[in-house]
Amino acid sequence: MTSPVHFLLALVLALGLQQFFGLPVFSGNWQHVSHVLGTLLANIGLLLALWCIWLFWQRRTTLMPGGSPSRLVIRGPYRYSRNPMYLSLVLSYLGLALMLDVPWGWLTGMAALWLLHNRVIPHEEAVLRTQFGRDYDDYQQRVRRWL
Repeated sequence: MTSPVHFLLALVLALGLQQFFGLPVFSGNWQHVSHVLGTLLANIGLLLALWCIWLFWQRRTTLMPGGSPSRLVIRGPYRYSRNPMYLSLVLSYLGLALMLDVPWGWLTGMAALWLLHNRVIPHEEAVLRTQFGRDYDDYQQRVRRWL
């Protein structure tokens, strides 16, 4: 299962939990603030994802989780984070949770983030290490996993 699917399932679960075991949501001005913040986070996530997709397209390599990359992308946001595409996914997810008034989204999102950080990314890093060897080791030493 790919990480976007983890976050989609987390959002569906959060919506269901909110429907049946509703947690309080912001009201009045605070609700407006949470919607604006959510929109901002989701849009930052979207722009970051589009930037990453553009870089993968320029380098003619796959951006599919589990795919076999032909080149290592280390420009743009990849100079600051080894996983800006996943960072964009997390930002968009949190933004949606705020926009949709789904406090459960924070809990289910943390579970999806845990899976991403502890299962998906270590597997992908092992694949990249095998594929690119010393180049990936050097990159991993220079650039943090997240920020």
